[in-house]
Amino acid sequence: MDGEFTPQWRPEPEPSNALERLLQKGQDPAVHGRMMRALWDTELHTLIAYHPELEGMMELTTGSPMPQFIQIDDGTGPFLPIFSSEAVAEYVIEKNGAKMGPQTLASMPGEALFQIIKQLECDVVVNPGMTHSLRLKPEAIAALIDGEFRHTRPSRDHTEKTTLRPIEYASLPANLSESIRRFCDGGRVPIAVYAFVACDRETGKPDLQDLRIILRLRSEENDFYNDFRLMVAKLSTPNLRLTTGVTIDTDESGLSWLSQQKPLWPVLEL
Repeated sequence: MDGEFTPQWRPEPEPSNALERLLQKGQDPAVHGRMMRALWDTELHTLIAYHPELEGMMELTTGSPMPQFIQIDDGTGPFLPIFSSEAVAEYVIEKNGAKMGPQTLASMPGEALFQIIKQLECDVVVNPGMTHSLRLKPEAIAALIDGEFRHTRPSRDHTEKTTLRPIEYASLPANLSESIRRFCDGGRVPIAVYAFVACDRETGKPDLQDLRIILRLRSEENDFYNDFRLMVAKLSTPNLRLTTGVTIDTDESGLSWLSQQKPLWPVLEL
């Protein structure tokens, strides 16, 4: 099926919910955690092949036949279109309906929809044909379902002893330092953020491509770590690996060592 969406022919609908407002800021890595939670919580809409029996309400339960979801190929591969509101769905369908064939709009909470379409193992595009859209690969959908993108907490199951060395913060990519500082400004959860480079286990030399970020937080029972981790992951490069760890006030030995280090945030005027 042809998936090349036509150019904008009339003004797009104004954002009507939190997800659409976050999609408008999608280029900002700081909003990705909130966007993933909004995807999960929002009533979403997708297309299934038309059949008279599908008109009105239809309940899907365990063991129900899989609906015939309509997939589209945009030249980079097939995907399942998902819409963040009925207004957006109607806009895109009206603009491209002649290409898409007979269809029915199916609506359900994101939590339910993603668990169903996970079985298809296909890409999903949220709001295709709109100025602000989002493409999710099957592995991202699986992570969304598992909660990895929504409510990840620091893991205490795996620990390793690594020698860390301070780094000149001026040597960090400017967008990384600025993004971290902006993300933390005004937040109630973070106390301080530190950055170090890990040392090679065999040679003991600092590995300038292995950056370790340590958050000192007031509490871990919130989504700050999840959202911070997603943000810095978006800012990593092939030449800069970023790993985020957490310490809280009950970690006396860790805090004693950190107290001797200069934080990346807050910026201390010495």
